[in-house]
Amino acid sequence: MKSASPETEKEDAYSSRETWPPYTYRDYPDIAPETYKEFMEFLSTENTTNRVMELQPWISFCDSKCTFCFYPTNPYSRSVLELYLEALKKELMMYAKTKYVQTSEFDEIVLGGGTPSLLSIDQMIDLIKYCENNFNTTDDYKIKVSGTSRSFDKKKLEAAAEYGVYQVDIGAQTFDDKIRKMLNLPDSAEQVEQEIKAARKLGLCTCIDIMYNIPGQTLESWVNSIKKAIELDVEVDCYCLEVQPGTVLYNQMKAGKVPPQPDEELERKMYATAYEMFTQAGYTPVGHDRFSRVEWHIKENCLNQWPWSGILTTGSGCIMGYLQRFSYSNIESAEDYIAAVNEGKLPIAKLSKSTDEEMMRKVMTKLYIRLPINKLEFKEKFGKLPEDVYPKQLEKLEKEGLIEIDEKEIKLTKLGDLWKANIAWEFTEKK
Repeated sequence: MKSASPETEKEDAYSSRETWPPYTYRDYPDIAPETYKEFMEFLSTENTTNRVMELQPWISFCDSKCTFCFYPTNPYSRSVLELYLEALKKELMMYAKTKYVQTSEFDEIVLGGGTPSLLSIDQMIDLIKYCENNFNTTDDYKIKVSGTSRSFDKKKLEAAAEYGVYQVDIGAQTFDDKIRKMLNLPDSAEQVEQEIKAARKLGLCTCIDIMYNIPGQTLESWVNSIKKAIELDVEVDCYCLEVQPGTVLYNQMKAGKVPPQPDEELERKMYATAYEMFTQAGYTPVGHDRFSRVEWHIKENCLNQWPWSGILTTGSGCIMGYLQRFSYSNIESAEDYIAAVNEGKLPIAKLSKSTDEEMMRKVMTKLYIRLPINKLEFKEKFGKLPEDVYPKQLEKLEKEGLIEIDEKEIKLTKLGDLWKANIAWEFTEKK
């Protein structure tokens, strides 16, 4: 039986749909000496959480800049990259020597960025081995590498698969060549497709990014990208494009050089269409934007243990670092990052430590990543039930049919999935 999409159930829970959650790296304060001192003291303690973590060395270099990209990256330079890799190992070792990390286990090594596939295969494997040799990994840990079709050539994919890389993440974004050209995506849709097929033939779990709400994008174009993703047998991170001020695309839109983005009604329809098509094809909605048929993605600790576990992120421009109450991002410039590491100090640019109140709010954002909130765990951590802390919000959301509450947990409904970012914002002090 065909299931109803979230949109067909109810469209007006909110006047507009949020797509970006609270608590991003932009909200972190600049690093303060007292917070850095607390962080270093924390790293000198034993990890007693019994929760495994994810290790993320970032390669924040790109050989071209997508017009929509607002992430901190550096232009590719072979000579700078070599110096960068030396500094990255030094930063990794700074963490590896701490008691907290020595008493921690990692079930994922993820080369993120940026474009890690710009590394030669020797550089890639050398970095992975460095992580394996200096950090405690679980018996079934996974290795993931992200990149682009133009730098993930056949030999590199073959060597990665032979070494034991589990997953490659490829930023496809769209299979519409007209839109690809507008976004400054140099490779064609055909090239992306062939690279994905090569990865799948090697047995690599392959995850791609595709975006909707792109300027000038039609529903037909979006549906074609969804169909192609399903046809290629890949896992999918399905993102709504938010055009950020300061990006090339933002300036082009402002100057009228590119078409406007779809209106709110079409944006919602695009998401609802993706939800229906992927779930009908056997995918499970996982995390904030992923649709997957891989059991590992559903069980991933970096997802399921938020916000009590951690992602140890390193490298210039890394933005996703968190260890329990501490959240951080690194210096963005590769040259400044290298200089800071060579001075022997962690190259952190922004660092925050969450209070109990902030941690309670973060726990509630588990709804945004499609996870139920365990009421017993909440009470064990904070001495109160979620209903005691957020009675009005939870009553409103339940009445609107966006969440379900029982004696054990709070979870999203199918309708709530459409509005999950809005739901997360309900538990913040203000936007």
